[in-house]
Amino acid sequence: MTERQTTTISEDLDMERIFRVIRRQWLPILSATLLTTAGTYALSQRQTPIYAATGSVMAAAADVGNSVVNSGVVATPQLPQGAVAEVLQSRRLLKRVTELIQETELPAPQKNQITARIQNELSNNIFTQLTVRARVDALQRGIYEVNALANTPNGARVLADSALTALLEWDTDRAKRGVNLARRTLEGQVRSLDQQLALTPPNSQEREALLAARGQARLNLSQVQVLEQTTTGNLVLLSEANTSRRPIAPRPTRNAALAGLLTFMAGVGLAMILDALRRRVRSGADLINLDVPVIGELPRLRSAQRSQIVNEAFTGELYDPSGFMRVNLTGLAEAAPGQPLSFVVTSARPGEGKSTVVASMASSFAASGQRVLVIDLDVHRPTQHEYWNTSGRPWIPLQGAVEGRPITLLKALIDPQHASAVDLGNGVFLMPAGEGTRREAGILTTQGFTKLVKQWMQGFDIVILDSAPVLSVADSLVIAPRTNGMVLVVEANGTSMNEIQRVLQNVRSTQVNLLGIVLNKLSRGQRGYGYSYSYGKSYSRSGTS
Repeated sequence: MTERQTTTISEDLDMERIFRVIRRQWLPILSATLLTTAGTYALSQRQTPIYAATGSVMAAAADVGNSVVNSGVVATPQLPQGAVAEVLQSRRLLKRVTELIQETELPAPQKNQITARIQNELSNNIFTQLTVRARVDALQRGIYEVNALANTPNGARVLADSALTALLEWDTDRAKRGVNLARRTLEGQVRSLDQQLALTPPNSQEREALLAARGQARLNLSQVQVLEQTTTGNLVLLSEANTSRRPIAPRPTRNAALAGLLTFMAGVGLAMILDALRRRVRSGADLINLDVPVIGELPRLRSAQRSQIVNEAFTGELYDPSGFMRVNLTGLAEAAPGQPLSFVVTSARPGEGKSTVVASMASSFAASGQRVLVIDLDVHRPTQHEYWNTSGRPWIPLQGAVEGRPITLLKALIDPQHASAVDLGNGVFLMPAGEGTRREAGILTTQGFTKLVKQWMQGFDIVILDSAPVLSVADSLVIAPRTNGMVLVVEANGTSMNEIQRVLQNVRSTQVNLLGIVLNKLSRGQRGYGYSYSYGKSYSRSGTS
């Protein structure tokens, strides 16, 4: 087997295991998913809506491409990376934002609510109401989007506009800071010169010098005052705040879908963990230490239709594994001279495929030329009749009966004179169980029942008793000592080692002869029933390749 084939088989096994766990635990997983989805949707519906508003400013260079204009404009340095976001979260700017909000026409409760949230974010240093998204180049030229959140559309719009206004004011103040300082310095010089002139005698040489200095200072002051009017910052309003009438949160449908998906994934993960902790039988190697022989391994069939199992056992995928099971079982069971070989087939719990194993066994024994009687003892969940075509088939009387007619096991116990089995052809005969109550099923554990079964076995080579799961009811533990032994069916990747240990404990305490274990529902890559099964895949039974 190549490495690629091994990887493919491992992936198939993993997927099969996941689907098997989901199928086994579908009810709690589905319930948790639905409850979480419904609860999340209901909680989301009750949450206060949140609206968003977005405005933008542009960071541009002061150079307008005209030397005359450029000479009269004071350019400020470009803002460094991240400066706008830091400023927008500063205490000074947010204080100005709250002042601007108080000047708007918003209702007082909304103003107070927005202001309180801003103060709370300042205290916690976690900012969500006002955020900035920068789309700038390497020279920090581009667009800054200011996003604002509030509980009403107007509240979000007012908050965004106030933030834009405060940001532009801050940028303008930053640009004018140097010019304002120069103006105040020149104004101080002019005042100082005026004071000196007031103390200087007229027509003196010193006065002439002070007058010339004052004139130059006033000229410089007038130039600075002009520059003060033309000074601009880097930021320019690009668009006022726009808001939508539809809230951005909560989104009940999306939240519920995400919560449901996460719950489903968590449920599957938890189920997988619990499944891993609950050690399960995965192959025959897991049963080696039990000191019980594995007498057969049957594959998991792609088709789940019970009516096709018999055909699979006669000529299909179950032919070879059923043959190995028949040979091993014949070698392990010892029948008394002149008596049929009889055994009980059971499982630890329902759904492990014991009835499928019984049908396969019966078909294999019949194919070897033996006369086989199948008695369905599982009156709690009778299924053996679903594997065979009983329509129009003759009924034959069993030992001690006077007439053959359609009848079930429970009715035959009441009327033994008409105990019959349907002739299925090819040497297989079936006595169906018939579904009964717990009280009616109690008759299966009486001595009278075991005597009748012993009587009905006469005239057959092989008698297979399909009994209820041994951990559910004690029928098989009572009946098995009257036969040549018990066969335990174990579902691969389904039955836990703890369940098998419990069965073995019950078997030992009742002194039942456990003939062996049949490992059922093996996946691809887990099968190991020998050379003949693998070889049988490459030829047809008619002899043609």
